[in-house]
Amino acid sequence: MSKGEETKSMILDRAVQIASVHGLEGLTIGTLAEELGMSKSGLFAKFSSKENLQIDVLRKGSELFRRFVLYPTLKTKPGIARIRNAFFSWLMWSNRSDLPGGCLFLASSSEFDDKPGVVRDHLRKIQLSWHSSLKQFVEEAKQKGELDSKTNVEQMVQEIWGLVLSFHFYNRLLEDKQVEKRTKQCFNDLIKRHTN
Repeated sequence: MSKGEETKSMILDRAVQIASVHGLEGLTIGTLAEELGMSKSGLFAKFSSKENLQIDVLRKGSELFRRFVLYPTLKTKPGIARIRNAFFSWLMWSNRSDLPGGCLFLASSSEFDDKPGVVRDHLRKIQLSWHSSLKQFVEEAKQKGELDSKTNVEQMVQEIWGLVLSFHFYNRLLEDKQVEKRTKQCFNDLIKRHTN
């Protein structure tokens, strides 16, 4: 990695942290330059627009998500164990110390769900990729006979997604100290409903 690439990676690490708290819309070249003690012109030269910065932050966030959630999950054998690993890793991702505002993608989804454009398109693509992975994990468990053959894959994925959204709300906004325990119990109940 060249020095320029290392610098950009360091800038994006900080930008992901800021965006997790203030959202992608709250992230500007000016605020980022001030945070990093850099000139606005120097930072602008690396990204050329706020939109490019936002997309690069989503790419960096996606890279981190794959490293800390997806790749460890794929090392687990297919079936319920893989679904469980995916879910618990996703919960832990929302509580990472380098994401002070929680999951970057959950925060960004509420910002961009009704704003057409390339940033929304990129965010949607990232979310659909994870959604597709979860569907694959559920389908694998169903094919192995670990989940009931009548399991509606799309519905189960939606319920898993709902548990993570609920966890984020209770954990971040309500500061509920018991939410992790309850969320894990809800997940275990969901698995029981779909096992033979």
